Amino acid sequence: MVVELDGDGAGAREEAPRRPLTRRQKYTAAALALALVTLLVARHALTRPAQAANSPPPPPSLVAAFSYLGPVHDAVPGGNRFTLAVRATATGDPPFQLVSAQQDYPGILTNVIDPLLPQEVRQGAPVDFTVVYVVTDCAAAPRDAGMPFLDVTLRNTGAIQTLSQILGPGYARDLSRNLHLTCPDSGMRTSTPVSTVADTPVRYSDPPGITSASEPSGVPPHGTPSSISRPLRRE
Repeated sequence: MVVELDGDGAGAREEAPRRPLTRRQKYTAAALALALVTLLVARHALTRPAQAANSPPPPPSLVAAFSYLGPVHDAVPGGNRFTLAVRATATGDPPFQLVSAQQDYPGILTNVIDPLLPQEVRQGAPVDFTVVYVVTDCAAAPRDAGMPFLDVTLRNTGAIQTLSQILGPGYARDLSRNLHLTCPDSGMRTSTPVSTVADTPVRYSDPPGITSASEPSGVPPHGTPSSISRPLRRE
């Protein structure tokens, strides 16, 4: 109870105490609070699908996997070409396009001949492709493949990326064997350092929004082997 004095200090006025909320008022307040929370949750649920639809897809490197299938045609002694088969697999969504695949070694030209690229790779629908290797310079070609990288270029609606993939010891063994068949005199051939690194990081990635890119030829130029740390390239 609050007591207030009047202006000349005489007399007092008592303020009536506040009455507690009735049961009906408590129920009404609780119902209003519950309705507000429900409205906020519903609004958040309605806006989330729109935000997800507008966000760019993950880069293709997150769902791409490659495996070596084996030789298709071995080199003949004294010849200069052979073919090996590789499988591209999508481990999830969204699908991606395989744009190019090449072995970046000096003295060797590579190209994908079956099927022609680009090819779309979807989950549950892997793409098997054949790479032809043409040895143009035995002196520049490596003596042994070591742990060779296969450079693959991938793209989806959000990004285009070039990755270096290691396909395992079977690929290295068959590549080395065919190099010895095409260049039996290996005394002048270049040594290649052995790498134990697994699939290497993305070498370049364009910002979201890219839906097309110029098609690489699939045939590497003459030069030294690619380095994982070489500068980023952009289309």
